Amino acid sequence: MGKIKEFFKRKSIKTALTTSMLVCIISALLLSLFLSSICQWGQSRYYKKYQIQFGVSDPEIVIGFDKKDDEQKGSISYQTLLNLMDHFTPTDWTVYNILGFSSIGVYPICFIFCIVATSILFYKRHMQKPLAILDHAASQIADNNLDFKIAYDKEDELGKLCVSFEKMRQALQESNEEMWRQMEERKRLNAAFSHDLRTPLTVLKGQSELLRQYAPKMTAEKVSDASEMMHRHIVRLEEYVQTMGELQRLEDIEIVRQPVTMDALCRQLEETGEAVWDEKRFSYEVIGNRNSDLDIDMAIVMRVYENLLANAVRFAKEKIKVSAESQDGYLYLTVSDDGTGFAEKDLENATKPFYKTVRETDNEHFGMGLNICKILCEKHGGYIRLSNRNGAVVTVAFRQ
Repeated sequence: MGKIKEFFKRKSIKTALTTSMLVCIISALLLSLFLSSICQWGQSRYYKKYQIQFGVSDPEIVIGFDKKDDEQKGSISYQTLLNLMDHFTPTDWTVYNILGFSSIGVYPICFIFCIVATSILFYKRHMQKPLAILDHAASQIADNNLDFKIAYDKEDELGKLCVSFEKMRQALQESNEEMWRQMEERKRLNAAFSHDLRTPLTVLKGQSELLRQYAPKMTAEKVSDASEMMHRHIVRLEEYVQTMGELQRLEDIEIVRQPVTMDALCRQLEETGEAVWDEKRFSYEVIGNRNSDLDIDMAIVMRVYENLLANAVRFAKEKIKVSAESQDGYLYLTVSDDGTGFAEKDLENATKPFYKTVRETDNEHFGMGLNICKILCEKHGGYIRLSNRNGAVVTVAFRQ
């Protein structure tokens, strides 16, 4: 029984239409034959009525008559054909003709009726529900409401169309969510940028007021110190502006995938790791086949890797370990160090713009490294994950 239901679920509209038309033709033919037989039976009843009346068994029977001939003084016998239809009453004749016409006319009438009935049933059974679902979906999408599901249990052509509509709805919803996420990210970025600008602007304002009012009375050394401080904060403001411009360019960057082997990628990762060794032990591991083929944007992958490696060099005590793996359509890179690791607050916020870990007290870094990695990974269809395992562990994934 389950196999029969599964067959009807998978049956295409073309097959269903062909089957329906065959059933329609057979049904129309059988119904026509049945009704035509009834009409012919009705006609035969009228014949029998007059056969009984005239006492004959054949409608065109030879009957003998005797006729007296006065001239020859005798009688003459002769025969003639009897046509029972000539003796029908007007009413019987009309009914008889109607039945005769109907015995032929039922064929087109039955075919027309069966075609119309089959069309209505076919529409209600195979098309009404999916078309209603698609119409409702189109209306919801037009109203910019994507919080719904398109579900249709059959796997025919309209079922596949419903699946395509559902994929389109999901893509639109993901696009809207991504757009909303970027807007929220931009708001947070602007808020963080504005917050971090307050300190250098406050310092510059205070120093400028100090110089404007007390410059004639200040010693050359104090004027030089104030000038030096103002210069540092002006440089910092320039770096802030440059960083904001770089973030804007990251949002507009296009991913250019190119085929590359895991071995070629590994050589670049190892060379870069050895270049930033900085008196720390660097180890590298490839999980899986080193000769597997990848489809990635090499520049994006290397940029993310270099940022992670720079962070590891800053916080590692002695060792840095890098591993690479290609699995399930993703390239995974993991960079770990033997430092103190991430604090609980860092795990939640380290990928946010201008965030500094609880261990960072210097002002040389803006806290943008992991945020840039996050943006680039998501651009490449992947993600970034932070964790602790005998130190900090950062895993990035790139969709191939």
